[in-house]
Amino acid sequence: MPSMKRGNIAAPTKTARVSKASIVVALIALTAAGCQRASGGADVAPSPASTLPVSTGDYPAYGHAPDFSWIAGKLVRSSPAGQCTFLMFATRRGQPWGGRIALSAASGAAERFPTGDMVVVTGSLDTRVPSACGQPALTVKTIEEH
Repeated sequence: MPSMKRGNIAAPTKTARVSKASIVVALIALTAAGCQRASGGADVAPSPASTLPVSTGDYPAYGHAPDFSWIAGKLVRSSPAGQCTFLMFATRRGQPWGGRIALSAASGAAERFPTGDMVVVTGSLDTRVPSACGQPALTVKTIEEH
């Protein structure tokens, strides 16, 4: 029968002794296995890097240069199919073209940016011929997140 200690709690009569060296070796092996899996495991995928350029200039959230060589604002796509991309460059009344302008960009340039994204666009304005979207357009040179 096991010996009894104060408070009627049974205490084992024999204890197994494990050396400190055995514990240290086991901890090192477990740590090494965990680090190896986290750093080089096949099931760990790298996080995707952002590929969208970011504007470093000092631009307002909404606005434009007097000659429209740059425009800052929110990207808006036409509904329902999104065939036209516009840049809303003003939120107050009285602005040219109702505060938004169509963007004429190389294939895929504007599509990389999600609808609603705040961007800065540089380019040239041609008001002589309406764009495919039915109004003047900015021919895009660069487009960057803002």
